[in-house]
Amino acid sequence: MVKYDLNKRPTKGAQRTLRAFSSAMFELLELKSFEAISVNELCQRSDYPRATFYNYFDDKYDLVNYCWYLLATEIRVGEAPKLSPDEILVTYFDRLYRFFAHHHRQMTAILQHNDIDETLIASFTNYLKQTVRTIFRQVLGDLQLNIPTELLVTQCSDTLLNLIEWIFLQDKPTTLDEAHRYLSILIGNSKKVVVPGVCAPNE
Repeated sequence: MVKYDLNKRPTKGAQRTLRAFSSAMFELLELKSFEAISVNELCQRSDYPRATFYNYFDDKYDLVNYCWYLLATEIRVGEAPKLSPDEILVTYFDRLYRFFAHHHRQMTAILQHNDIDETLIASFTNYLKQTVRTIFRQVLGDLQLNIPTELLVTQCSDTLLNLIEWIFLQDKPTTLDEAHRYLSILIGNSKKVVVPGVCAPNE
């Protein structure tokens, strides 16, 4: 949860303020651990007083949740195209893969100061997991399946995020084609993952 109401359209002033604080957080995370970052540092770097910070956020944990919200927006996890379950899985996997590949330098710098098992990275992966599960629940909820929907939602989201974590957070360089092959095996389709817009051989 974030103190600032994310459902309302922010004014230009609010946009500037939110952007300044989130940028300050990302910049500092590349220099030190999340635990070592103070509200005073965030205010100094963003050039806003503490009173303004607390108008928008309860504390630095609230701000970092807003940062995760921004990343989720960039990954477009709120957009659920009308595709088959396998295609949905690959669509979101590809979005996450390209996002992490694009921000690889920044993620590497952050991981140098924040261990994968520490609070910051755990909160990020938990945020992504909850968000992706919500999307899969919306997409798969209307399907008539021979398996409980919640079980399928958990399997899809966990498989997707475990592979992303293995490649990028545990630093296992993997091409997108290789990642598709791994994903195929992990979801029980050892021949080919269903990539939206790509026909299978001989089709």
